[in-house]
Amino acid sequence: MKYLTLLFGLILLSPLASLNPDYFAAAQNPPLVPVEYNRPGFWIARHPAPDSLIMDQAAIQRFNLSAIQSGNCFSLDYADLTALAPTLKKLMQNNLNYAKEKGKYDLMGKPIAKSFWADITQNMKIEAYPDTANLRFAFPLHFTNQRVVPHRYALLSVADDPDFDYLQNSGADLGDPTVIYHESADGLWLFGVNRASAGWYWKADMCLVSYQQWLSYKDASAFVTTISEKSDLWLDAEGSKYYGFIRMGNRLPLLGHTGNYYKVALPGEDSEIAYVSVKDVYLQYLPYTPRFLYQQAFKLLNAPYGWGDLNAEYDCSGLIKQLFQCFGIHLPRNGAQQHQVASKILSFAKEDSSTREALIAKHAQAGSSLLRLPGHIMLYLGSVDGTAYVLHGIWGMRTPLSRDKDAVIVLNKALVSDLSLGEGSKKKSLLMRLSGISIVDNEYEEE
Repeated sequence: MKYLTLLFGLILLSPLASLNPDYFAAAQNPPLVPVEYNRPGFWIARHPAPDSLIMDQAAIQRFNLSAIQSGNCFSLDYADLTALAPTLKKLMQNNLNYAKEKGKYDLMGKPIAKSFWADITQNMKIEAYPDTANLRFAFPLHFTNQRVVPHRYALLSVADDPDFDYLQNSGADLGDPTVIYHESADGLWLFGVNRASAGWYWKADMCLVSYQQWLSYKDASAFVTTISEKSDLWLDAEGSKYYGFIRMGNRLPLLGHTGNYYKVALPGEDSEIAYVSVKDVYLQYLPYTPRFLYQQAFKLLNAPYGWGDLNAEYDCSGLIKQLFQCFGIHLPRNGAQQHQVASKILSFAKEDSSTREALIAKHAQAGSSLLRLPGHIMLYLGSVDGTAYVLHGIWGMRTPLSRDKDAVIVLNKALVSDLSLGEGSKKKSLLMRLSGISIVDNEYEEE
């Protein structure tokens, strides 16, 4: 409870008018940690070897292959893509069942009619899904949503909870290699996969290309990786004709260098070009060291929370996925799967809080370990005086409101905290809900 008392003492809590009255909004940034903890330099200075290479590119490629072999990431090799086709038919049906279970209300709070689901089912035409793969190849032309079923508008599980659209599966950035397996009956949607997840794309947002063009763009030997939280793309070398933006951790084929900009290729048949500031990108991938990882992670500090990448923002697992892409590491979209593909260090039983803090300090690797609990995943920054600190995208935290009820303080951003958040609530603290520690390093051996 050490920061919760401070939190209530220093911020004004106001009920969210459109939400449950037990939800509150923080009127200013809550002082969850000392201010210096919000700087990458603080953690870099504490790390015993901030410039040591955690994995080189050869090891990273082995890690990525292991993630594919585990079934948690998708291979983009042609033979594997063909073999995947039958599995995706079942996945589409499972997604439809999930959407029916979770999508109970529209944004106006009106219950969803059975006829709605009949229309969605007809449009998905799962029964017409081909038994053998007829692959098409595509890239998003700009950031786009990947949906659970082919429907553009939000469906809610709770009538007054608009931050959680249960039809939102993930987001996809410009140039993200995508393989298309199926098309909706109305011709407006495409069902496909990228490395991290599978779902439905709005067809107008996608650029379909030949297989050779797809390979050439995806595997370009000269490329840059975007390293800003979001980077602007321009159609001229003066930075005056805006094209759009691209989020952290994406690669673009490099065509040249002019002044303060790199010339990069846009996906498409006509080989369009764009310009991106040299400050926003890195040639090839960043070296996977604690220093670079801290620097990248803190660029995401205070980024707004976005469930399933809604509005091109980041939830807990989306933040982790985009962060590690800066190093060429491909993680799944789901936090539980991210923990699965990383090297397991420790699983928690029923240790008390002091034992758990000691175990984290002993076993977790600062700057490259993930702390996992059901429904949430966090980047471990390190421990200070026996207290573990994490950077994570978080929507809200619970705290006791009365003997029988919790309040939820809506934080709605990426922040640094210890693991006491939620202490005293019915769900318990983050610390006591931890299920395990992993490290993004397939060559790690626990002592």
